[in-house]
Amino acid sequence: MKKILVPVDFSDASSNALSYAIQLFETPALEITVLHIYGARSTALLMKNIDGVLEKDAKRRMDELLGSVQKEYPDITFRPKIIKSYAVSAISALGDTGNYDFIVMGTKGASGLKEVFMGSVAGGVVSKTSAPVIVVPDGHAFRPLERIVLAVSDNPFSDAKVVDPLRQIATKHESKIKVLHIADKKTPQIEKALSAIEDLNPSVDYAFGTGDTNKDLNDYLMKDFSGLVCLIRSKKGFLDRLLNESVTLKQTFNSPVPLLILHD
Repeated sequence: MKKILVPVDFSDASSNALSYAIQLFETPALEITVLHIYGARSTALLMKNIDGVLEKDAKRRMDELLGSVQKEYPDITFRPKIIKSYAVSAISALGDTGNYDFIVMGTKGASGLKEVFMGSVAGGVVSKTSAPVIVVPDGHAFRPLERIVLAVSDNPFSDAKVVDPLRQIATKHESKIKVLHIADKKTPQIEKALSAIEDLNPSVDYAFGTGDTNKDLNDYLMKDFSGLVCLIRSKKGFLDRLLNESVTLKQTFNSPVPLLILHD
């Protein structure tokens, strides 16, 4: 059974992420834990009676949310989970238990990659958890995943198992995998890494860039129209390059495509 964790705050963005998760993984053997965390900004003024009000309101809104989705998807198991905690630490810890195959989160309108990773709950979770995370831009409607882009650096990943979550999604949706390498020249490391995912029959694009990785990736995606972009988080990987460049990512990376973040 596939088990997915979807944190919600009852905003349109989080409800949209739940809808995306349902359609991405839809199967009778699917269990989705819908998590709501309250009191993440608690202070000394947040007394027990306030906690009680917050918890009661959360249960009411959770019942309303799950009532509607359960009616539409009766074969899927939905499990509500309401806890008082800090959002990033609680979600990350649950991801680290190994009980969930993926975490799916919305971005509350953050279209730029920088908002996803700088100062947001999604960014905090990505930086702390070991679980695969799918970040869904606000308002993005699920569409068939005919093609998935795997954007890689000169040293893509250390082990073929790192891309197993990508393999699962690609297999389910019969997606074509396009490996995108933005670099100054072709590197033998890329060819070696591709052998680890040869069962996915990937095609390769070498985008010989301008030196501005963010702009090069954004320009590519604007022409490619893929349904999902996979990035691998490692100390010297592609995602690290994106986040450490001086260009303001909000201005250069405005792709509405969901991101699948894997960890190496």
